[in-house]
Amino acid sequence: MRRADLAMYAAKSGGRARHAWFEPSLDERAAERAWLQSELPGAIARDELVLHFQPRVAAGSRCLASVEALVRWQHPQRGLIPPMQFVPLAEETGQVEVLGRWVLDAACRQQRQWRDAGAAVPRMAVNVSALQLAAPDFAGQVLAALQRHGLQPCDLELELTESLFAGDADELCARLQPLRDAGVLVALDDFGTGFSSLSSLHRLPVDVLKIDRS
Repeated sequence: MRRADLAMYAAKSGGRARHAWFEPSLDERAAERAWLQSELPGAIARDELVLHFQPRVAAGSRCLASVEALVRWQHPQRGLIPPMQFVPLAEETGQVEVLGRWVLDAACRQQRQWRDAGAAVPRMAVNVSALQLAAPDFAGQVLAALQRHGLQPCDLELELTESLFAGDADELCARLQPLRDAGVLVALDDFGTGFSSLSSLHRLPVDVLKIDRS
């Protein structure tokens, strides 16, 4: 029955009007997911999360324009776990809000350390999930993190995927407006994957556009 259940969910994930046979790989994926789900809540408490930073360089001058903070999970037994393995799970289980707050604070702390060391890093970009944006005090959390580390709002860029604007775009814009008024930049990530169009950009609170490589 358990194997039939796994096959059923495999068929559902592939779309409607289809069937799937059970394969051993489905059992392996289910076991891996269960392990990740049990380990993830303690990853922050055990200080296992780390940030990697991807530089963005201006093509004309080759000067550093900003860096993007990318979260990784350094597990003591499994080694470095990439975000595509645990971030979607964190979103499904509601843990992404805690994860997002950790990333924001760690990114701001690193930006402060770079400034104190004399490294000219103009801006830090941080990814934001839908659950984070839904928090009533989201804007306050962001501004508090900046103040805690002695940074200005213009030092931060929040990256949103365009799928977030597929729902109530007006409500999302209202949540972002206090941050934009303060000077925080907003980036639209994965643009072109099907939810928004060029004609809709004029009404979205977007300062930076990242076109999806596909």
